[in-house]
Amino acid sequence: MRTLNVLRRAALTASMALAIGVGLTACGSETAGPKQGVHDHGGKDAFNVSLVAEEVIADVTVDPARVGTVLVHAEFAPPGGKLQPVVSLTGNLVPSDASLSTIVLWFENSGTNHFHYEFEVPAPGEWTLELDAVLKDGTPALYTTPVTIAP
Repeated sequence: MRTLNVLRRAALTASMALAIGVGLTACGSETAGPKQGVHDHGGKDAFNVSLVAEEVIADVTVDPARVGTVLVHAEFAPPGGKLQPVVSLTGNLVPSDASLSTIVLWFENSGTNHFHYEFEVPAPGEWTLELDAVLKDGTPALYTTPVTIAP
């Protein structure tokens, strides 16, 4: 009888946690502005996206997604957890306007599977963010996503 009560209490607790999570998600599912993505980092003008390559998830934030000083932050989640590190990350921000130059991104390691790079974006428009991660075993993981940079 005691075991049955413990199981009922656990099921009730799990149901309540799920209901609260669904409620919070519904209340916080704002879609206005560039801050759209699976994760939610950066300021109100941030761009967020989750990408997958070589079965490794990359949560990427461009903050802010506008002309001027920008910080790109990338956090990786390889299969098996964070014990399999991404050992390096480089990238490019490629403009759609051929009169602009590609910006080369030299990321700094800021923790296990965390990288960041700060740089200047000179013009608004559609840009393509390319990330080239190297996994611990030497396998490259390539990620690409469009990013709209506001004025």
